[in-house]
Amino acid sequence: MPSSSDFPYPRRYNSLRLLGFDYASTSALYFVTVDTDSSRPVFGDIKLAKAILGALLNRQTQARIRMQAYTLLPDHLHLLAGIREGGRTLSAALGAFKSYTTQLYWKRSREIVEEHRVALPPSSIERSGRGEAGPLLAALMEWRAALRPEAMEMKNWPRVLPEQFLGKQLWHSKFNDHIIRNDADLRETIEYIAQNPVKRGYVSKPQFYPFTGFGVDVSEGVAE
Repeated sequence: MPSSSDFPYPRRYNSLRLLGFDYASTSALYFVTVDTDSSRPVFGDIKLAKAILGALLNRQTQARIRMQAYTLLPDHLHLLAGIREGGRTLSAALGAFKSYTTQLYWKRSREIVEEHRVALPPSSIERSGRGEAGPLLAALMEWRAALRPEAMEMKNWPRVLPEQFLGKQLWHSKFNDHIIRNDADLRETIEYIAQNPVKRGYVSKPQFYPFTGFGVDVSEGVAE
């Protein structure tokens, strides 16, 4: 069941296993949703969100996972991805990622609890002049640039409290996955990932959301 925070935009959950499907295939793509423990909006802290994305895009994670698209919301992570090496599973690759990012969460949680302060997006920003805004807007709309969360005003951002960082667990123990079956399914999934922050009211266009990315990949020769 989708949580009340998803209404009226329920998440796409489909964890049915396909008979005869090779889940270790390097050609398969999956739409994956990983929730935070108890759906706490801990990634509303932009310092933690940046650390999580840094771990997602580092060479160790990219050596295991073929990343095609992602978006990090305050209480969950969406991925369009596959495995990079045959004989391995996406579950094992995500397990390594979840273990490492939990350590990042512990470190950031201690800072938040000690300082009793969460790093939230700014409530207002100074607008760029027309000459500066034009080239930047063009780069954003073509996905050639991304905004820093510290410089982005996001609406409807959840009210995150330091007390929500007292829990030991970062991620829910399980994740939901959906096998991409055809081109139409792929287009629908990409659209869903891009539009999720817009549907939640954080930004007016998907290109403005600082925690979304597409076409992420590294060379085949990256070592673990």
